[in-house]
Amino acid sequence: MASLTTRQNGSRFITFTDGNGQSQTITLGKIAKRYAETIKVKVEDLASAVANHHAQHDDTTRWMASIEDRLYDKLARVGLVQPRVKVTVKGWLEQYITERAGDLKPESLRKLQQTKTKLLFFFDNDEELRKLTLQDATDWRQFLKGLKLSEAAVKTHSGNAKTIFAEAVRRKLILDNPFALLKSGPTPSKYSRYITPDEIDRIIDICPNAEWRLLFGLARYAGLRIPSESHLLTWADVDFERARLTVRSPKTEHHAGHEQRIIPITPKLLKLLQDRFAQAEEYQQHLVTINGKGAVIRQVRAIWKRAGVEPWKRLWQTLRQSCEKEWAMTFPQYAVSKWIGHSITISGRHYANDVPDELFAKAANTPSSAQRHAQRKLQDASRNSWKQKKTADSTDDLISGTCKDLRDISINRYQITKWSRGESNPRPVTVGGPLLHA
Repeated sequence: MASLTTRQNGSRFITFTDGNGQSQTITLGKIAKRYAETIKVKVEDLASAVANHHAQHDDTTRWMASIEDRLYDKLARVGLVQPRVKVTVKGWLEQYITERAGDLKPESLRKLQQTKTKLLFFFDNDEELRKLTLQDATDWRQFLKGLKLSEAAVKTHSGNAKTIFAEAVRRKLILDNPFALLKSGPTPSKYSRYITPDEIDRIIDICPNAEWRLLFGLARYAGLRIPSESHLLTWADVDFERARLTVRSPKTEHHAGHEQRIIPITPKLLKLLQDRFAQAEEYQQHLVTINGKGAVIRQVRAIWKRAGVEPWKRLWQTLRQSCEKEWAMTFPQYAVSKWIGHSITISGRHYANDVPDELFAKAANTPSSAQRHAQRKLQDASRNSWKQKKTADSTDDLISGTCKDLRDISINRYQITKWSRGESNPRPVTVGGPLLHA
């Protein structure tokens, strides 16, 4: 038990017996009696926890995290708590990122560094970690929105901050995570461009060589991530006999059982693989060696232009998304998700979240856009052929026709056609001079 004593000058102090049976005193100064009694209750709980080797109550833990350094140091001097370690915002961010550098992918580490930069720009670098509040975190998120970042980018940084400070909670550096309630998580893209089979066939036909054709085919016919998955493929991964392709996935390899996946080789992709194999050098192991982001974009723009295909955003992601949509029209979704390399939930949220026109046409038993395009080309060709034939026949009639034919088609230059204004279904009335006769 602890006792609270008030001196004649109004100052107060608390006396208690520690685990060794020694009497200890904590001087409080001239403070309100109600506040002094609150401290007395917490001291009793801390003294009991130290003497009997059990944890203090949760409300005591929260109280300790909220008290000022001066009172905390007094508790530490009498052995009730461990000395408070001052952890700054900058110190913790640098420590956390240094520790994660060995197990994160380069892209994830780069995004984490970006979040760190934005946190240090907004907060005082020497501010103690435990002093950050929910309001501070909310203000930081508003600061991100003020930078004109996209909602997806704001969610990404908020999610990174939640992860960083959740680890601080786990290590008991802070009591609560001030960023825990911030809205985060992936944002489904509203961009739903579907690259039709006709469009990708035209693009592949115009590609400069077999390697470029295969690169587009791996994205659109196999749904590979470009370049992280496509550039790891070797000829040992291609099973021509069983028409299967083994794909290693760096993005999901940290999940058990998702280090690699096996996907089917469609007939179109098989032809591209065979062409690439025929042109590959003798000791060349990798299927695709095309590198250089800027050079790739310039080449793709030229291919778009020559193929007469409307350009699309998110070059390789859109092709991968289109592949999954086409597969989903024919195969069960559990198999499609297995082939594409993510869960059915992710498919519905980010990939198969829009119905292509081809599926509407299939349900209604009407021609698809590609079929309508082919039909229009055929009709235009037939119409042009008919016009050419008709023109040729008319010319032959004029050249080889008789005088009677000439009389029938010859019209006086004074003959004109006049429409009656009072009839709802007007018929021509001919006025003028007589017909010429041969």
